[in-house]
Amino acid sequence: MRTVSAMIAVLALLAFAHAAAPMPDGGRGGARAAAAAIGNAHFASFPLSAVSATQPRAARARRDRRVDDGPRAHSAAAPARSSGGPAGGAARSRLALPAAFLPSPLAAATDTAPEAVAVELRLGRIAVRTVEAYRVGDEALIPLSQFFDMAGVRATISSAGLVQAMLQPGDVPLVIDVSHDVATFGRRQVTVPARLRLEVNGEVFYSATALGELLDAPMYVDWPELQVVMRDAGPLPLAQELRRRAARAALERERGPLAAGLRIPLERRRWDGFVLDYSILSPSSDPLGGSSYSAQGGADLLGGSLEFGASSLGRAAAGNVRVDASWLGVWRDNPLVKQLRLGDGLTTGPRPRGMRGVSLTNAPFVRPSLLGTVPYAGRLPPGWEVEAYRGGQLIAFDSTDDRGDYAVSLPVLYGENPVQFVAYGPYGETRVFGRTYHVSADLLPVGQFEYAFAGGQCRFYSCAATGNLDLRYGITRRWTVQAGADRYWRDSLPSLFHPYAGVTGSVTNALTVRAEGVAHAFVRSSVAYEPSLDTRLSAEYTRFDTGTISPLLTVPGQRTLSQFSAFYRPVRAKDFLYFEAGAERLTTVGLTTDRAHLGASVQFGAIRVLPYVRLERETPVGGSTSTHGYWGFNASVLPRRSWGSLLGLAFMRGTIETQDLSAVTLASVAIARPLTPLVRLEMGVSWIRGSAGPAYTLSLASYLHSFRAYTTASAQRGTPASASQLVQGSLLYDRSSHAVHLAPGPSLQRAGVAGRVFLDNNGNGRFDEGEEGLAHVRVEVGSNSAMTDSSGLYRLWDVVPFEPVSVTADSLSFDSPLWVPAHSSMVVVAGPNRYTVVDIPVVMGSVLEGSVVRRFGAETQGIAGASLTLTEEATGRQRTMATFTDGTFYVLGVRPGRYVLTVDERVLDLLQVRAEPRRFTIDATGEGPGSIELLLTPRP
Repeated sequence: MRTVSAMIAVLALLAFAHAAAPMPDGGRGGARAAAAAIGNAHFASFPLSAVSATQPRAARARRDRRVDDGPRAHSAAAPARSSGGPAGGAARSRLALPAAFLPSPLAAATDTAPEAVAVELRLGRIAVRTVEAYRVGDEALIPLSQFFDMAGVRATISSAGLVQAMLQPGDVPLVIDVSHDVATFGRRQVTVPARLRLEVNGEVFYSATALGELLDAPMYVDWPELQVVMRDAGPLPLAQELRRRAARAALERERGPLAAGLRIPLERRRWDGFVLDYSILSPSSDPLGGSSYSAQGGADLLGGSLEFGASSLGRAAAGNVRVDASWLGVWRDNPLVKQLRLGDGLTTGPRPRGMRGVSLTNAPFVRPSLLGTVPYAGRLPPGWEVEAYRGGQLIAFDSTDDRGDYAVSLPVLYGENPVQFVAYGPYGETRVFGRTYHVSADLLPVGQFEYAFAGGQCRFYSCAATGNLDLRYGITRRWTVQAGADRYWRDSLPSLFHPYAGVTGSVTNALTVRAEGVAHAFVRSSVAYEPSLDTRLSAEYTRFDTGTISPLLTVPGQRTLSQFSAFYRPVRAKDFLYFEAGAERLTTVGLTTDRAHLGASVQFGAIRVLPYVRLERETPVGGSTSTHGYWGFNASVLPRRSWGSLLGLAFMRGTIETQDLSAVTLASVAIARPLTPLVRLEMGVSWIRGSAGPAYTLSLASYLHSFRAYTTASAQRGTPASASQLVQGSLLYDRSSHAVHLAPGPSLQRAGVAGRVFLDNNGNGRFDEGEEGLAHVRVEVGSNSAMTDSSGLYRLWDVVPFEPVSVTADSLSFDSPLWVPAHSSMVVVAGPNRYTVVDIPVVMGSVLEGSVVRRFGAETQGIAGASLTLTEEATGRQRTMATFTDGTFYVLGVRPGRYVLTVDERVLDLLQVRAEPRRFTIDATGEGPGSIELLLTPRP
């Protein structure tokens, strides 16, 4: 023991003398580098593999240094460079072990004898560990047990030097045998000479370069820095786990309270904006008298949508004109009345009809797509994690408990909800299974009550006046009831009164039932079974009232109607391959009609074929049955550039049908080809049995920025050739530019957002004289986007009115990396039939830089890979970063405001230190606090 202690003391003195000597590159060693050398020498005197084998997994995990975010991030516990910069770091690398025991890392090795070294093993930016390794020439032999432990891979090493591992996902086997030259990973093989593989005290040391080649993730050896680096650790289970953690953190932020940003509510003006939709259809035979037209105008009146217009009924020469006018008001946050319409519109209830009067309801103008949550529970082995995805987006996650149970609450939307569950084991094992939840559009969230009332003069119906009262209530998450009444007042006939009631329920996640009864009209029931997007079954039965006949709700003479439909897709990945079928039976007074069809869809390369069979049968009371069978197919050919310049962009389709497998009843073929990105030409010919001959058509469709135009010409034997011209478009008034713009339309009942993106020099949030408009900036409004012009102006239409929509400037399109939007978020509620002006101020951001250090003797030492959190006090928004290898950090584009910078508690717990938060302010000019130093001090 005394001998060992004496050797350590000699090593320390040698290292101190070497560190105190001037370095060739000007580096500074001193006592700090000497102390580091003593520590490393003491650590190197013990086999690191033995230390790893005896420590508990939790302790080894604490020794691992993982960093989840930030470029060039390293571990908080990693041996850090001096705050003196790169030179100090180089000195530290050279003094890792005394030269008496290790060859100089700066000198190229000339022999092939393995030399023990201590290196930093780095897996991308996510894990770092100091390990014992061997140097053979310029190769590094790393310990496989520690590599697999860092990577999150389950591996076994036999006493004979056989390494076996299973990488996930996919259960890909990896086999490395010290006694064999060839290592395998799945189907990949790598040959490694005997000098680059060792077995020492039960640990297998293997060539890092060969291991990277085997895993298809290159590894590089940096002897001057004493590092072995796998630059891309993406394929490893550890990287997959960290990606899942990041996705879960993002989901939690979305679920949390929204950060305070700029909210622009609906501005209710007396009068603003103007929109005019127009369309004109003119035939060649009589361009004026035979034409038809429509003109519909709109404006924002008192915050509501004023709509008025006129359209011809038939030929313009007949003088029949339909005039419409209405006003719609929407109050999103009013629990009693959310919508009020005055004038022409539709009645409320399940069977709307045209009227001129008043309607009001507390139902939302745009119903939120999210209905609620559905619990889903299951069991897996303990230690597993479960994630639920919809459309590739993470929507829920959970972990199993000690018994393996888990439970997630899935947010479900109206319609189909295909959910894919992915379960991950502790070593990257993966299981995938799917579920589909169908939510009927008739369901309401639990406890929600909605009413609707409408009444007024009948339009286009044989009644004088009509009214409706409709009530709905969500009893539970799965059941909704509905009740109401329709009333019709007629001039010379008795009035009609039709109370109704219905119930809709989701018996299971895939089974939906509905029943409805209307007094003096009909009783209807339906069932739908949709276990997945690939399988759908539905059936419906209606029985009509045989007593009082209501011509406004039923067809006279009908008795019963039975319908059935089915859809099946064998392979989800091949959406073009499916089968569908349907059947219907209608009984009326004196006649029973049966219809059935069976169809399929297949695709061969660029050709898709949809064959089908139809059967129609009529059975009159007391007469003979008439049965007809039809078969045919629709075919389409997608464009293929390999067919040349003429047909390479052409789309072709055709149809043929025969009756009773003998006579052809119809046939058609058409070809369409774009002439320019905005103009398309289509030609076709069709024939129907019994017609005078084939009919030829030629169409030219133009979708321009100002209007849309359709020119159609047709000719058939025995009839004169004809042509028609249809033109559609819109006029939009933009208050921000005081100009009228043309659009292809239609634009009525829509909204727009316009404004300017500018550099806000004084930080007041308003565009002032002399401030610069920013050109070529992409502005995103909801899912649409527009680019600013040379003055910074932008304009975008087709926004849903009365509903909040986000407005952001894409920072990637800024010319300067220091520019940042003045507001973290902007949400606007656009008014109907007009542009809402939203100016977007951009401010000069600050460069935030500094370092995280701790005392080391008389000087300070930078802490590498320390995670930092920057919190904006006004909004609570947080931003994370990590220090570089010398302990410094650097962040661009921090917007003006008051901030708090803190060190991650995990780093503080790991190092058993504390650090005072730093508060600072960045003003409107981008002036910040300068360099910030966060000093870590030992905990008491």
